[in-house]
Amino acid sequence: MEWYFILGIVLGIALVLLVLTLVWYLNVSGLYKVLRDSRKRQKRIAAASKEVHKAV
Repeated sequence: MEWYFILGIVLGIALVLLVLTLVWYLNVSGLYKVLRDSRKRQKRIAAASKEVHKAV
């Protein structure tokens, strides 16, 4: 193979891996944010439920 074919393949693989890494990062960070918000909501509901039970 000529050197420019090899260079093209290497750069193409690097570009594909960069895009895949970016998509993976966006998915993982979005999942983390959803889980964090869910936990905050659960704690808030639990605290409100304790206050209601304390008042009754």
